[in-house]
Amino acid sequence: MNKPIIVGGLLIIFITAMIILNKTTNMKVEKYWEDPTVFQVNREEPRAHFFPFESEELAFENDPEKSKYFQSLNGIWKFYFAKSPDKIPKGFYQSSYSVKDWDDITVPGHWEMQGYSVPIYLDEEYPFKPDPPKVPFHYNAVGSYVKTFELDETWNGRDIFIRFGGVRSAFYVWLNGNFIGYSQGSKTPAEFNITELVQNGENKLAVEVYRFSDGSYLEGQDTWRVSGLERDVYLYAAPKTRISDFFVYADLNEDGRSANFFVKIDLFNPERFTGKYKIDVVLKGKRVVYKKDNTVAIDSTNSVEFQATFSKVKPWSAETPYLYDLQIMLTDPQGNLVESFTQKVGFKRVEVKNGNLLVNGKAVMFRGVNRHEWDPVVGRTITEETMIRDIQLMKQHNINAVRTSHYPNQERWYELCNEFGLYVIDEANIESHGMQFHEGSYGHIANDPAWTAQWIDRGKRMVERDKNQPSIITWSMGNEAGDGENFVKLYDWIKSRDKSRPVVYQPAWYERHTDVVFPMYKSIEFISEYAEKKTDKPLILCEFAHAMGNSVGNLQDYWDTFEKYEALQGGFIWDWVDQTILKTDENGTDYWAYGGDFGNEFLENDSNFCANGLVAADRSLNPHILEVKKVYQPVKFTDISKKSSSTKIEIKNRYDFIDLTHLDFSWMIEEDGKQIQKGNLGKIKLAPEETDNFNFNYQSILSKPGSEYFLTIRANTNSRSIMIPKGHLVAWGQFKLQIENTITPSPSNKYPELAITENDKLVEISGAEFKITFDREKGNLSQYHYKGIDLLKHSLQSNFWRAPNDNDLGNAMQKRTGIWRNASTELKTTEFKSLINNNVAQIQVLSSHDTTGTDLETNYFVYGNGAVKVTHKIIKTTSENPEIPRFGLKMSLTGDFTELSWFGRGPHESYWDKKTSAAIGLYNGSVWDQTFQYVRPQETGNKTDVRWMAVSNGKIGLMAKGDPTFDGSVHQYPYEDLDHVRHGQKHGKLDVQPKDQVDWLIDYKQMGVGGDNSWGARPHDEYTLHPKSYSFSFMLIPFESMDDLTKLSKLKVR
Repeated sequence: MNKPIIVGGLLIIFITAMIILNKTTNMKVEKYWEDPTVFQVNREEPRAHFFPFESEELAFENDPEKSKYFQSLNGIWKFYFAKSPDKIPKGFYQSSYSVKDWDDITVPGHWEMQGYSVPIYLDEEYPFKPDPPKVPFHYNAVGSYVKTFELDETWNGRDIFIRFGGVRSAFYVWLNGNFIGYSQGSKTPAEFNITELVQNGENKLAVEVYRFSDGSYLEGQDTWRVSGLERDVYLYAAPKTRISDFFVYADLNEDGRSANFFVKIDLFNPERFTGKYKIDVVLKGKRVVYKKDNTVAIDSTNSVEFQATFSKVKPWSAETPYLYDLQIMLTDPQGNLVESFTQKVGFKRVEVKNGNLLVNGKAVMFRGVNRHEWDPVVGRTITEETMIRDIQLMKQHNINAVRTSHYPNQERWYELCNEFGLYVIDEANIESHGMQFHEGSYGHIANDPAWTAQWIDRGKRMVERDKNQPSIITWSMGNEAGDGENFVKLYDWIKSRDKSRPVVYQPAWYERHTDVVFPMYKSIEFISEYAEKKTDKPLILCEFAHAMGNSVGNLQDYWDTFEKYEALQGGFIWDWVDQTILKTDENGTDYWAYGGDFGNEFLENDSNFCANGLVAADRSLNPHILEVKKVYQPVKFTDISKKSSSTKIEIKNRYDFIDLTHLDFSWMIEEDGKQIQKGNLGKIKLAPEETDNFNFNYQSILSKPGSEYFLTIRANTNSRSIMIPKGHLVAWGQFKLQIENTITPSPSNKYPELAITENDKLVEISGAEFKITFDREKGNLSQYHYKGIDLLKHSLQSNFWRAPNDNDLGNAMQKRTGIWRNASTELKTTEFKSLINNNVAQIQVLSSHDTTGTDLETNYFVYGNGAVKVTHKIIKTTSENPEIPRFGLKMSLTGDFTELSWFGRGPHESYWDKKTSAAIGLYNGSVWDQTFQYVRPQETGNKTDVRWMAVSNGKIGLMAKGDPTFDGSVHQYPYEDLDHVRHGQKHGKLDVQPKDQVDWLIDYKQMGVGGDNSWGARPHDEYTLHPKSYSFSFMLIPFESMDDLTKLSKLKVR
């Protein structure tokens, strides 16, 4: 009899469940993602970054994972990818909805980096036509995430929160089928109170992430457009009565010694009349410097303030990152600890005064970089290890400041900058670069009141989260978003909230709503003109020296200008790390992928414009970081000699706050690159901006004919730190000594007799164990036969072309100077003369290039020892021609000539406008190692101020000896492999590989690499080969492996 009742009851339950499920499944999700006035629903108010620990011991460890009230949700989640919002799984957030057949995905991370859709790289444009607040529908992917969790029973009686560190672009959250909330703004945390919705046993968390939202209009940064839960996700349980926020002011006074200390602590209590709570505040350095408590009743909310004045503190700066430990504790009326946490405190004073940005009263020179968060495998989900490596490399390369381009970074980044010492410009997640393509331009939203709250929200969330971080010296309101009333309102809000820091914004220029003139990529002429005016604001370049590919030319010229004018305080190089993605080709070769490497799903891209780093994506060094380290060095060496018998060097301390006693100074004198004298200057106690002079008398040196002598002074660390090892080279200077002892030339007739053989095609000059052939038609030295071996694969011929670097492509050099590309093969020989006189074979070649109207003269002098002196001249050309990319000669040797030695600048590549960091010395290595495989193939490997360069196969070799110097490079592949291919998708790691050929380029010069920007700026005028007459000479000398190359380089024949 009970059976029908049971069946009937089950049927009723089933029908009721289906009705409920049907209702919730069809629950309407509001389309917040196209409404600029709705950017959050139920999200907690932003607050300072801290964790409420249950004990003092845990508070000092400051590791939330050790707290029993912390639960990470990082790891594997279930995931469903929908190409558009109409394809999302309906009702997936319901507890009864099974996701067991869904894919797995790693959180934190981006779905595009894990095989779903493709990462999109665009610089300026949005991935859609701007029409705010609308975004694409059919190309707006949605990622549905599900994670289950269980809570410890000890969490009962506490408020439970879920925290999303960063989600791009917009997301909805459900717990156990219940809607929790919505948020957008992907670079600051979103917290939700889920206390009433969690349950005993298993809980189902569901998140729906939209690739694009109206928030995307404010996230148009120059970076990869990737989506998902990109920062940590975790749960934590906070006491019902708790500290909800706090703000620390640690203001150094003008005397630089005393300070004012003020802490405001906000309290929350959901109940009334629960008794009085005690708040303890303790500030410790090496000892306790402040300890006080306050007992208050907390009626819903309350605030408690603590303040003190200290007569003497240790200031915080990037050079002296001294931190105090602040501990805050909340105790209940029964004396039980409710919560405790710690915060690092640094006393500093930042102000704009008398036309300078002052830190602790000093006009700091910012040796800065812009830094995107980037990892080549996981994208912007970077680890603490990567952050530490970044700081270590920055400190080792004399970088003292970072701009968080162009969004707030992970919280741990600021804590590390506090500890190790970097000035930080914290930037709000506001960039609407793509709005320039809208008919209303930037102002369409920057002046729209409907967007004001979203503007304020992004700035507010940054300031509230990061307000207690000592390393932050200024707030930035964003980047490349035009200007408008919304920025004025945001500026006013920030200034009202935090009076201890200036606020900057690049497009505001000279308006009141930026405290610093903060432009980007302005020329030396522009910044000089500004500095010569009377102004109450300093100029700091928020971006300069665009480090794309083979770049960072004329950095020394910028720095000389910064040091010339008080109103200029340095700048921030663009940028720190190449934003490339690690891929592997079908042969298993790894390479750096860039825009255009991800198929046809989204074709529009900005190519390798993502590769602008001083370091590669894996943090290996790009060559130009060495130029940055040298130019940024905080010790300056200047030759102030007045007498020729001695050298007087001025050493200046360019630090702002510390003396030089952490450095050991040493010196050495080299003769032709080999050390002959050395000594120590020891520690030099120079205060900031102080100088001292040191005399070096070199009269005791017995000079050798033709030798050159250089004095080098080095400053190395004399102790070890976490970031910098003992003995690390911080700064150096090199000076040529005025020692002259000329070489007496050898008579040409002392060498074996020459013979000449001629026909209508060739001229052969032969001597003991060598034969040199000239092509009459082409006018080239076509073969160099020495000791039974033909050295050349291709003849020595004129060369006017360089493989364009990225800056060249940006200014259309390949088009503008295209008439020079094939000039070497288009030359016509107009006259060819040969004779032997006094045992010297003389070949004179006159040639012309009709397209450019250029006439050349090349003279060869062949001596009986097999040496050949070459003089190469542009006799005339027309001023209407474009600049000449390079002027020199090129030849190809057989592929076994893989060993290289040279006396000139090195060891790394150097260029006319980028050689400050390359010391003159004696260097050797493999030919292949002189090539740097840039992300996209381009000019590489050049050496400047070369006295001599020699290649060898281990048995015999060939030396080029300058008269007096030349620029040169060697390549273990055809140089043409570096050239740009229009519409090509070339990669340095794939397309530049060793081959059975060595190309040797011997140049008068090539133009500078440039670096002011990569979209139009050319090399500076003084580093440009304008169309006019040029001439240079060098000598080719064959040798055997046992020969002394330095001695051989002294060969001079008359």
